[in-house]
Amino acid sequence: MGLSKGARDVGVAVAILALTALIVLRVSGESGETITGTARAADGDTLTLDGHRIRLVGMDTPEMMQICKRDGEDWRCGVAARSRLAEFLRAGPVTCRTQGRDKYDRLLARCETEAGDLGGRMVREGLAVAYGGYEDEEQFAKAERKGLWATEFDLPQQWRRMNGRPQEDTHKGQPGVLGDILSTLGLG
Repeated sequence: MGLSKGARDVGVAVAILALTALIVLRVSGESGETITGTARAADGDTLTLDGHRIRLVGMDTPEMMQICKRDGEDWRCGVAARSRLAEFLRAGPVTCRTQGRDKYDRLLARCETEAGDLGGRMVREGLAVAYGGYEDEEQFAKAERKGLWATEFDLPQQWRRMNGRPQEDTHKGQPGVLGDILSTLGLG
């Protein structure tokens, strides 16, 4: 025999309360957190701030070992990207707004200084490529032949694939428990 209408109603109410609790936990967790302070560049798209490793979302930079060709000469484009990010970080305090974590457990965030959004500046200067964001900045850099766009280079994702390095997913953050549930229900 099936459940009574009252038992079904209680079951639905419990499911709704559980889902609401998961949403509250997810919203009050690290996603959406703001972290401010002095940061240092780990590479061109990752920084450390207040003990956290933070991956800048929406862009991707050459790997530290990656070499590009500029005017027929080797150019350490990955090192150049890290150096430029380090220069931006030396300008003063950084504020990062987190958006979850990536598969390497780094916080994903958009970060800025008084001079503006770090990811946008890196892409606009041609030291990073758009990777889930900053498409307008990339078009500008291409049109102006800035940074990478004035060189022969492999996209960072291609370079990692050709050199047996782990692939970087586009930056959406890990869904967490709520995202897994919504995905299972076909709602995520």
